[in-house]
Amino acid sequence: MGFHKTLSLILKNNLLLLLFTVFSGNVFSQASMREQSIAVENKSAYCFSIDLTKLHDDLLTVNLITPTMQMDTVIYRMPAMVPGTYKVYNFGKFTHGFKAKDKNGKELFVNHFDLNSWKIGDAKSLFSISYDVEDTWDSNAKGEFVFEPAGSNFQSDTNFVLNNHCLYGYFDGMTRNFYKITITHPVDFFGSTGLSDVTRVANTDTYLTPTYMQLVDGPIMYNRPDTSHIFIGGADVLISVYSPNKMVSSKIVADSLRKLLDIQRQYLGGTLPIKNYAFIIFLNGNKQGFRSRSYGALEHSYSSMYTLPEMSQEQIAQLVINVSAHEFFHTLTPLSIHSKEIGDFDYNNPKMSEHLWMYEGLTEYAAQHVQVKYGTMSLEIFLGNMHNKMVSADDYNEDLSFTKMSKGCLDEYEDQYTNVYQKGALIGMCLDIRLRQLSNGKYGTQDMMRDLSKKYGKDKSFDDDSLFNDIVKLTYPEIGDFFNRYVIGSEMLPFTELMNAVGIEYKRRGTVEVMDPLGGFGIRLDENGNLRLSPEDVNDFGRQMGFERGDILVSINGINVTRQNYSDVITQLKSSVTDGSKITVKIKRFENGKFKSKKLKGTLHPSVISKQFQLTPLKNPTPEQIKLRKAWINK
Repeated sequence: MGFHKTLSLILKNNLLLLLFTVFSGNVFSQASMREQSIAVENKSAYCFSIDLTKLHDDLLTVNLITPTMQMDTVIYRMPAMVPGTYKVYNFGKFTHGFKAKDKNGKELFVNHFDLNSWKIGDAKSLFSISYDVEDTWDSNAKGEFVFEPAGSNFQSDTNFVLNNHCLYGYFDGMTRNFYKITITHPVDFFGSTGLSDVTRVANTDTYLTPTYMQLVDGPIMYNRPDTSHIFIGGADVLISVYSPNKMVSSKIVADSLRKLLDIQRQYLGGTLPIKNYAFIIFLNGNKQGFRSRSYGALEHSYSSMYTLPEMSQEQIAQLVINVSAHEFFHTLTPLSIHSKEIGDFDYNNPKMSEHLWMYEGLTEYAAQHVQVKYGTMSLEIFLGNMHNKMVSADDYNEDLSFTKMSKGCLDEYEDQYTNVYQKGALIGMCLDIRLRQLSNGKYGTQDMMRDLSKKYGKDKSFDDDSLFNDIVKLTYPEIGDFFNRYVIGSEMLPFTELMNAVGIEYKRRGTVEVMDPLGGFGIRLDENGNLRLSPEDVNDFGRQMGFERGDILVSINGINVTRQNYSDVITQLKSSVTDGSKITVKIKRFENGKFKSKKLKGTLHPSVISKQFQLTPLKNPTPEQIKLRKAWINK
């Protein structure tokens, strides 16, 4: 999939960021720790070690005491791909100087026969493996650049971002052996992670996981600690922040996340579906930004790894909320609801599931739905977000089956993948309303996902081709028709019928009279956190005001505008202005090599513009429409 193209697209649409899902099994118990000890004693466990104090040439040395082998030859692999990235990165290309030895230190024959694989001869005498791993953030290796939340960062005096799939591999047929990871770190560093079985002694930490899948599922960030905890919905939530210029504290982010987590707790039935979770946040203080020229996050079962620009406390808190609204719902799917293609993921020959409409699309819809339903997002903003998704989805192949696209998202339909965040979310909205119609408002996608998690759960995968039938059995026969026509098939989603059912008029194309104090200019957030004007549906008023692409918005009618309050300021203005209202907008414009402050003044008047995908609440909805809308979004 195209990470960077995707981020640009979603940033344009209300700054929603691309999110990627990595998942595996559940947190394991104290009993498994005893099993781990037995495995180590019996030499059936992987025993890895790295020393962060011995970084050399931007390389870390990985040492492995191997499990005892019963075969003559074995193959050690680094993953070509990890679940949820939807991109083949070939992590073996960052591995150098691979050596295999017996217990006497004698080197064994190794055949490096492809980019990610090493065949080792005389495997019955194999005792240890060592190799160096390159920092992916700084790498010049050929091939696809690893988007930062999925990669590794080695900065000896300040920070280490360790995505475990960048460092550790597995032997063929042995991904379900225990893993013991020992990390030596600078004495004043702390390792933040969602992994739960951790022993910390002085400057050495030991992590235990029962499978490779769970190891890959637990990124770790080492730095001088700035951490906070939230205890909510039966879960202990860690917030860890690395802010090189000390612009952002974990406490500020935690205070902002608390309200979001509380409404997600309500949405998920009163409790959170996990016992521990970690928000791991790396902020880039370099004004040049990340090499990918993008920012975002990578989602895991019990944590999420963020790489974001360093901004003010208020800006970064709001940005994390926007991203987290999507990410935290991945604790439901695919953590609790996933197919065998995911539960038994093949790291070097991955097979894709056909259900991206659920994993990413329904998750993205839920991230919007939870906010409007529980009062942290207005109906106008929610409908605006859905409008933006309709506009963006129109750029993709509308004749392509969504399930077919999902199966081919790594190759044939790679350029269509990012539609999961556009049409995928719209599928979720339409499915939710259809379920509400059939149940007289009593049952929606919230309920459906909770029921599916009870049927399957963290340790039970479904057959990819059985999910639709299972959902029909849980709900209504008519839902089978919905899937056949709009998800398996490629018919246009029935927006007119479904939006009318909840008292909202939908028009594919039409004209609309607007009173817009920004004259049809939108807002994009630049790498320094500035609000920049971006032309969208520019009207006569916008042209008369003299707005230009790239102007930095400072204030409107004397009200300072920030990323945090922008939506509220614009919403309030639109509801209060009339024909003839005076508008004064202060901007900064780059001229002659520097930014200059300017005041632009005008008299507001209505403009008629052509608009696609109009969503307008009816002025006089029927009692039935009001009832169904209230059941749907509590408005």
